[in-house]
Amino acid sequence: MEIALEVRGIGVRFGDVEVLRDVTAAFEAGLTSAVVGPNGAGKSTLLNCICGLVPAAQGEVLLQGTPITNIKPHKLVHAGVGRSFQGAQFVKDLSAVDNVMVGDHSRLKMDLWRAAFRTPRSRRVERECRERAMAALERVGVQRYADRPIRELPFGVQKRVDIARALVTQPSLVLLDEPMAGLTRPEKDEVMDVLEQLRETQGPTLIIVEHDMRVVSRLASSVVVLAAGTVLAQGHPTDVLNRPDVVEAYLGKGHDAPAGGDGRV
Repeated sequence: MEIALEVRGIGVRFGDVEVLRDVTAAFEAGLTSAVVGPNGAGKSTLLNCICGLVPAAQGEVLLQGTPITNIKPHKLVHAGVGRSFQGAQFVKDLSAVDNVMVGDHSRLKMDLWRAAFRTPRSRRVERECRERAMAALERVGVQRYADRPIRELPFGVQKRVDIARALVTQPSLVLLDEPMAGLTRPEKDEVMDVLEQLRETQGPTLIIVEHDMRVVSRLASSVVVLAAGTVLAQGHPTDVLNRPDVVEAYLGKGHDAPAGGDGRV
């Protein structure tokens, strides 16, 4: 079993508040893993810590065995990690493809003179960046919207554009923070189809923060359950999500397991 990402003993504090405590988990390469837990469990904080947006007070993060703890986010892109966020931020007046190109900013670096005077090199770099953005949009099935202003697109399409932006740098690992949030059931099905196709075509390893147990049960090969900033359980969804301590963490005592159907946690 090849491990794409491992976190060991991660702790995060915001002032006097301990948000993550001794979080240890491993994510297998080539698979889709889910990070789940009640509101306030520390799920997004864990992703932000992996990405270097939130510093780890203790512990370490390993990407394919290489330490990346507290790495700067732009360096993480070069290391092969893509990321989407809970609330996708777009430049509303730009087209879908231009917004995806923004995600490829690290390869758009050129000096001001070349950019201002549209030198052959600047035109070549921009053309190559656009080609990568179009390929990313095609991977998520929304290439026909490439030249439409992002503000005009349905919300479900915007969410897939956001995933395309995370894919544009051709990462080996992608972290998706609630990619289904705000979507209707048919829209979720479309996004799940996209993510399954990525996995089936040897796409990147995926780590998804998700609340909908129908999504988790369909997509995830493994689940990490966080509760109050610590790892409560890790394993196959069927085994983990029906554990009494996991159910209690979500719903309190005396409830049935939340997994299945349209269950949200």
